[in-house]
Amino acid sequence: MKAIVSTIFISLLLISCQNGTGKKHVTLFPVLVGDKIGYIDSKGKVVIEPQFSRVGYFSEGRAAVEVGSKWGYIDEEGTMVVEPKFDHGGYFSENRADVRMGDKWGFIDTLGNIVVECRFAAVRPFAENLASVRSGDNWGCINKAGETVIPEAFVMPPIFSEGLAAFLDSVLWGYIDKSGNTVITPRFMAVGMFSEGRAPVLIDGSWGFISNTGSFVIAPQYDFAGTFSEGLAPFRKGEKWGFIDSTGAVVIEPEFDLVYGFMDGLAAARIGDKWGYVDRSGRIAIAVQFSFIGHFSGGLAMVMDTLRNPLYIDKAGRTIWKSEPPPSRR
Repeated sequence: MKAIVSTIFISLLLISCQNGTGKKHVTLFPVLVGDKIGYIDSKGKVVIEPQFSRVGYFSEGRAAVEVGSKWGYIDEEGTMVVEPKFDHGGYFSENRADVRMGDKWGFIDTLGNIVVECRFAAVRPFAENLASVRSGDNWGCINKAGETVIPEAFVMPPIFSEGLAAFLDSVLWGYIDKSGNTVITPRFMAVGMFSEGRAPVLIDGSWGFISNTGSFVIAPQYDFAGTFSEGLAPFRKGEKWGFIDSTGAVVIEPEFDLVYGFMDGLAAARIGDKWGYVDRSGRIAIAVQFSFIGHFSGGLAMVMDTLRNPLYIDKAGRTIWKSEPPPSRR
């Protein structure tokens, strides 16, 4: 039974990391009590009683929940505002959520109205008023009315950030604008999304950062580099990770075995097989002690201790919530 609890928790932890990547502010947090999931606030108070088997994170005042075999959406008071009728429900982004009926995907608004009919084989959430969609083998983009803006001609979904989306042309990566025009010619072996005016790219075996014109603003010199968040970007040289600022100056020396980007002023950092959190100076703000770890958002982070117990902690490292496993069945 504990394995089942761990599986549920790790699924929630993955949602937490995805939510962190999207930089959405979280107000309510899913918790596991026995074998049911409810929600708490940032103080650890139960706001929505545990009653669901599967849920999503709150986004734009809505969270997807599974009732029976169908998915609907609740508001922050726990009221079912979109009746369970979908075979899967994603999170809301720009007042649209991706939903599946049968084997086809479309989008609804916050009232549950189908605004883009379920006709696609796969979709991605809206970003900067465009959503990546796929009917066959290739990806394109639609607007919020469901109209094709960029034809389905790309092997990977174009996800826009700061007006540009990466695309793969044979073996090299470049960037397109919102009309589908190539604005940065494919010449990179790997790329990241634009954030804070910079995008990490791999060329000739090293990572650097380019501006939205395609010019290097931080020369290729790293073994790996991630996107900027809160003014800092993770980088790896050799086997160790640190952080640089927007000029390429090292702010936190590479001394960690792995790091995630900053959220809410803290970044997850691993030493050996345990995780903790560092502040912007590189100081250990929350001791390295966890086996799994998520981003901070809304003042809390979801972690798992060495006994694989799921917890929520605050930015002082205090336990705000510890999930209660179901009783043992003999």
